[in-house]
Amino acid sequence: MPPHPGPAGAGTAGQGRCRCLQTQAGRRLRLELRVPERRWWRIKVRGLAQLRDWPALWLFYNSARRPPLSAAAFAEAAIANGAPAEAARYAPRMPPAEAVPLLLQCGEASAARAIALANKDKNPELLRRVSAHLGAAP
Repeated sequence: MPPHPGPAGAGTAGQGRCRCLQTQAGRRLRLELRVPERRWWRIKVRGLAQLRDWPALWLFYNSARRPPLSAAAFAEAAIANGAPAEAARYAPRMPPAEAVPLLLQCGEASAARAIALANKDKNPELLRRVSAHLGAAP
C-alpha cells in the first residue's frame, strides 16, 4: 500500500504528517479521530524526533505542567534518532534509577557516576552498574 500523501503541497508523505502535528488542522484531526492524549503525545514526540527538531521537542516536553509521557519517552526518541546528547538533556528530570542507565547509554559516564554517588545510600546498585560499565571496582 503506498504511503499517505499528506496534506496538499506539504512535500513528501513523512513531512506532511509531521507538519500536520504542529498545526490547527492537526489538532482538529486529533479531535475528529478521537486520538487519546497520551497516544497523541507519543506520535508527536516520534514525529519531532524524526525531524530532528530538538528545540521543538524540548519545548513540547515543557509545554504541559505535567506531561502525559515521562522524560524517558522523550530521551528514547532522541536516542532512536541518533542524538544521545539531546537524550542526556532529559536525565535531570528523571529518577536516578532511570537517569543513570540513560546517561551510560548516551556516553555520559561521569554524569552517571555523579548521580550514582549522590544516591549511593538509597540505591547502591546504581554505583555498581556505573562501575561495571566503566570496568572498574566500586
